[in-house]
Amino acid sequence: MDFNLSLVEVGLTFPRFPLQRQAQNRSNAMAILNDITTLDNYEDEDIFDVVVKLEKSFNLKFEKDAFLYVQTFGDLCDIITNNVQGTDSEDCTSQQAFYKVRNAISATQLVDKNSINLDTKLQDIFPRHKRRQKIQELKNELGLPLDILDINSWLGWTIFIGIVASLITFFIKWQLALSGLLFFIAVGWTANKFFAKEFKIKTVRQLTEKIVRENYIDSRRKKGTINRHEILKVIIDTFSTELDIDKAYLTKNDKFSWAA
Repeated sequence: MDFNLSLVEVGLTFPRFPLQRQAQNRSNAMAILNDITTLDNYEDEDIFDVVVKLEKSFNLKFEKDAFLYVQTFGDLCDIITNNVQGTDSEDCTSQQAFYKVRNAISATQLVDKNSINLDTKLQDIFPRHKRRQKIQELKNELGLPLDILDINSWLGWTIFIGIVASLITFFIKWQLALSGLLFFIAVGWTANKFFAKEFKIKTVRQLTEKIVRENYIDSRRKKGTINRHEILKVIIDTFSTELDIDKAYLTKNDKFSWAA
């Protein structure tokens, strides 16, 4: 992408504006470009945290030196796709996952499965009362891990601020800081474990997509099969979701920070 050309075009789009306005347009465009998140914004630890998620989804286990010569996103994708094992079948995994989700919801919530579609809101299916219990039942029915509930945002921010304040207090009195840190960590763990009731996602569509990303092999109706045409899409979707990177910046030539 020619960034200089793009900025010139921004100025030329408004030829009747005074020079100050054109300069402001260029400045705004540059700010947008600077805010774009790309692979080279992340350290290798962040990248391989995502790789671990993909290992789990595709039922893989890589050796430590498997990615030793990886320089670009394309290099990494090639290694993963070449290692995914299974009989190739061109049926759609997302469709199979949706049917699995729909049947599980119908079985646990005692609703007509034909009333459930991709745009159905989860909060309409699972009222806040007993939501944790019902999601656990759904998880058991699916036979898959399901991390879709979170604590209230105000509580999350309170815990976060408490942890930050405790860390700052280390410069004043480490005993007090350590006590505060342990307290807020314990509160955070307890809140997430027992009181999380807010959905992280909104619709059945998002739930289906999440399941396919995180449990691709187990989402397949017939065990031991894969749709090889879908593997790259799952990799891209996972990186985009986990690292908040626009898919336009996940091309085969995009470089990692250690190769920049």
